[in-house]
Amino acid sequence: MKKFLLFLVAFYPLISNSQVSKISFVITTGIENGKLKQTIESNTTRLLMTLNEAFQKGSDVPQFDPKIISQNGIEAVTSLWSDEHFYCYVSKIAENIMHKEDYYQVRNIPIVLGKSDSLDVVLDYLPDGKVNDLYIGLKSHQYKRVMDVKSVVDQTRRQIILNFIENLRNYYIKKDIENIEKLYSDKALIIIGKVLEQVDAPVDQVQNNFTQNQVKYIVLTKAEYIDRLQKVFNSTKYLLLDFDNIDVIKHAKYPNFYGVLLQQSWKSSTYSDKGWLFLLVQFKETEEPLIWVRTWQDVKDTPPDSVFGLHNFVIRQESKVTK
Repeated sequence: MKKFLLFLVAFYPLISNSQVSKISFVITTGIENGKLKQTIESNTTRLLMTLNEAFQKGSDVPQFDPKIISQNGIEAVTSLWSDEHFYCYVSKIAENIMHKEDYYQVRNIPIVLGKSDSLDVVLDYLPDGKVNDLYIGLKSHQYKRVMDVKSVVDQTRRQIILNFIENLRNYYIKKDIENIEKLYSDKALIIIGKVLEQVDAPVDQVQNNFTQNQVKYIVLTKAEYIDRLQKVFNSTKYLLLDFDNIDVIKHAKYPNFYGVLLQQSWKSSTYSDKGWLFLLVQFKETEEPLIWVRTWQDVKDTPPDSVFGLHNFVIRQESKVTK
């Protein structure tokens, strides 16, 4: 009797010689200027082909054409490339373009980062059509879910929060400790880790209101958290964060405060986990949103009724909250 061996193989998108020259990008809707539309389509196609060719050759730095990408765009791409090389594995891309205040944006460009991590990136363009930024974005279904509200004001705030979350994610992936530090209030409350002991950690305008099952976590100041994070970054070569199940809730009493709850998957060269991440974010005039509270709880060890949220924190006086 013949015996057969069955091999199980994990398949990931692979790049081929033909794929480098086959990529095409088409804008479906969102722009009326035909010439600008063609410029953005051409610049995007050429950029993706450049990245694919550089990935295939194993180049340390892709060779960019300054006619299609700005210096800021080059720095953004190079920053991500320096952590892990990446390529676009889809030959034909058709996406909507969004016109922001002073730039254009295309989302959902599929790439593979490193050997196997499939992600979507976002491209921003200058008014002349040059690529001006590239960063890892949220999945389209997550983006639409958070933006599904009727209030125009709330939509604007949610759009800012989504941009804020994407920036947060990219700063961690790039291990950009300087920009991460700017996202947190100097008096932020950081709650992480395993159950230890109850800690009284008042934060000027925010005090905890934990249930009996939630009071025994490690509580850190911003300085302590940043110091610990820097040590993690120093020992980590590769880091990838993924966000899922994102919920954004406006505070019922203080409309400048929002709670953001999501599932965070942390995958690095030395460690991996999955946890509930909660952020209490304050909007400030003419400034970026500011994080006052950050909590993390392991998904496996945290029942649904013990996940942190807005109900766990009391804001004392919104008008006196200062950076």
